[in-house]
Amino acid sequence: MFTGISKSESFWMSAGLVAATVCFTAWGYIWYASVFDDVWQGLIARTEDELIALAQARGFMQSVLSYLISGIQAAGLFLILRMTRAASFLAYHAVAAILSVLIALPVLGNAVLFAGTPTWLWVLDFLHFIFGYAGMATIFFISQHFAQKSGAKQSIEQNEAASAQISRI
Repeated sequence: MFTGISKSESFWMSAGLVAATVCFTAWGYIWYASVFDDVWQGLIARTEDELIALAQARGFMQSVLSYLISGIQAAGLFLILRMTRAASFLAYHAVAAILSVLIALPVLGNAVLFAGTPTWLWVLDFLHFIFGYAGMATIFFISQHFAQKSGAKQSIEQNEAASAQISRI
């Protein structure tokens, strides 16, 4: 799955993983703290002051854990995209959509069924997963495009160098 990868391809794959992690975390902050701030606070029955106090009590670890969780999700999606050998933009998004549903549906569904969280909170979280995974799929598709382009360029250069060596003989 990762054999024969050039340094340039490795760079683009790593850059894609970092970008997907940062973007998915930022997407969560935008989704919950900006776009659906009042709705989300009402659904979890917390005030903004309570959430700020909770974040301050957790300190820096809240951000570290947010990025860690997003990074694990990004790495998982990345590996599954590699294993499925998704090649087109549509295939990337189909895999991401299926995976986000397979994660969000049971995990968030159990919170509604057994913890008594409001159904609308499940809908809000579910949509966050769907759109967030679509965003990560887009980032991985773009980084894969650059990786393939740089890998093809290096292959051409290596073939030209090999041809030049052969012609000298």
